[in-house]
Amino acid sequence: MFKSTRSGASSLARCLWPRSRPVSWPIGSKRSINIALALQVLGEVVYIFADGYWPFALAAVIGGLGFAFSSGCVEALVYDSLKTIGHENEMSKAMGFINSAQRLANLLAFAAGGLLVINLTQERFVLAIAITACAVAVGWLISFTLGEPQIELEQGDGESSLKLLVDGIRTLRSNRPFRRLVVLALATIPFSDYLLNLYQPRFVDAGVPSVWLGWALALASGISILGARYAYWLEARLGTKGSLLLVTSLPGVLYLAMAMALPPTLLVLVFCVLYGSMTLKDPIFSGHLNKHIESRNRATVLSLISMFSGIYVALMGLLIGRIGDFSLTYAFVFMGIVVLMGSLLFRVD
Repeated sequence: MFKSTRSGASSLARCLWPRSRPVSWPIGSKRSINIALALQVLGEVVYIFADGYWPFALAAVIGGLGFAFSSGCVEALVYDSLKTIGHENEMSKAMGFINSAQRLANLLAFAAGGLLVINLTQERFVLAIAITACAVAVGWLISFTLGEPQIELEQGDGESSLKLLVDGIRTLRSNRPFRRLVVLALATIPFSDYLLNLYQPRFVDAGVPSVWLGWALALASGISILGARYAYWLEARLGTKGSLLLVTSLPGVLYLAMAMALPPTLLVLVFCVLYGSMTLKDPIFSGHLNKHIESRNRATVLSLISMFSGIYVALMGLLIGRIGDFSLTYAFVFMGIVVLMGSLLFRVD
């Protein structure tokens, strides 16, 4: 039941800017987002009335389809909208603003979820899910006010999904600078989900007071909001080469620091900076990757990258989990070396 609450609370944030698993459709970014949110609303409603395994499974399938429809569409819609008015060079700034808003929504959603289920009763959980459904429904209605980029309107929706997929794969194979950016992005994924699973036992082993298990995450989340919001500032000051090297290598260095025998106060500080630094990467990469993708299959190519990312993270998770069972220190060292070596070996000049 506790997992149900967490799922419902996180959905409050997803109603603004849904993130999803990779699938894309040749029906336009706006319509894909409309359909995605409609399916998410339906999934939440089914979840409210579910009373057995199969209804819960149906709710998960409907929600998963909603996430699939939105895969890559938000980013594509943002870039093509900026491109229409000649401001595509501000993609990093725009995505930084969106990512910071999403993280702020996460904070508010988690806080609201905690208050709603302060009494662990079924009625409270159902109320939390119902409020989630209402919040997602509001997001769905707002999505109809989105404008379709002129670029998409001019190109139309005549191409099949298969052709868009083949063209997306061809782009990855033939465009060497783009392919190198994609490889760098994948090789330096900072494993944020695994950090959230491992930092608490690391704190306990280091003698960090238990109150900081929550406070540290709250502080780190605040830093991550600022990091996402102002990531573009780093690129403006350091240039492309310097900013890419910094945002890809910094998490690796800080993972290695997390593995060291640090005093409790310093360990908390390193964790907060590590988690906050993980939001610097996506806005900057978003700006550079989208420059290499045609508007007609932008969402498809972004979905492919998301798919590769998901597969890589899932496989690495098996290895990280196994290492973590043996030694938390070795797990942090492993993640640090993987991220740092990826940054250095596949750096973009």
